[in-house]
Amino acid sequence: MKVRAAQPSDADSITQLLNDHSAALHGEADITRTEVLEWLGDPELAIRVGEIDGRLACYGDLMLMSGGERANLDVREHPGMPGSAAPMFDELETIAGERGAARAWAFHSSEERELGALVRARGYVPIRHGFRMLAGLGDSPEAPRWPDGISVRPMHEGEERATYDASNDAFADHWGFEPQPYERFAHWNFGGANFDRSLNFVAMDGDDIAGLCLCSLHSSGDPTYGWVGLLGVRPPWRRRGIALALLLHSFDEFRRRGCDRVGLGVDAESTTGALELYERAGMRVQRRQDTLEKVL
Repeated sequence: MKVRAAQPSDADSITQLLNDHSAALHGEADITRTEVLEWLGDPELAIRVGEIDGRLACYGDLMLMSGGERANLDVREHPGMPGSAAPMFDELETIAGERGAARAWAFHSSEERELGALVRARGYVPIRHGFRMLAGLGDSPEAPRWPDGISVRPMHEGEERATYDASNDAFADHWGFEPQPYERFAHWNFGGANFDRSLNFVAMDGDDIAGLCLCSLHSSGDPTYGWVGLLGVRPPWRRRGIALALLLHSFDEFRRRGCDRVGLGVDAESTTGALELYERAGMRVQRRQDTLEKVL
């Protein structure tokens, strides 16, 4: 297999590979061409493709984290070309070493048994796992209940920085959290083709942002599939039902817009009780993703 740097002209092929991969594992599409082009335009993301006889067999990308000390590796094989991941890991680990990373994280869905075995054979050790959760939007939803003094509304223009600060405060004690520079956070949360300001909700206590729920349609572009990207409550306002109210409020809005389901990702070992909260809202585990670490 030949591994090379991805180009904008690869956008269609990458989109097809990622969607074929997701359909084979989970029965649904994963991404749009527009979002793939946004990835390809990100100077901080190293993207590689692997070709066999001119066909795309494997996708891989690398993002430096922890001030460059760690590299996050995302590798996905085309379902019709198993075994193509090994050369991709060789390439990405080489790039990680050249860029000064001391360790790497790799990820795979629990259904990817062969890929999981390959990653472990390369010296990666499981350290964490997370869930993708899904809720169907029925006709008789539970109404959100807001604590006294708390109101909810969409994020106003000009509140991006305050929402960023509130997000950092809300997630500071979560496992693996690393604050991003504001410009990068804003680029991926308040920009791009999938951004919809009216789906970004803030729970207000007077002039203070107590919690936030940043939502969009799912990255597949399916107009019936809602997605909760960030849901957090700042520590002084926790244990008052704000997170559940924000989640149910987002469900109401997605239902109003014609969505029939909503998904999100969660750390399976969250210390803030997130998994139990989502189950109370009617969400169920749809899939599992493992996180593994290797010292380079």
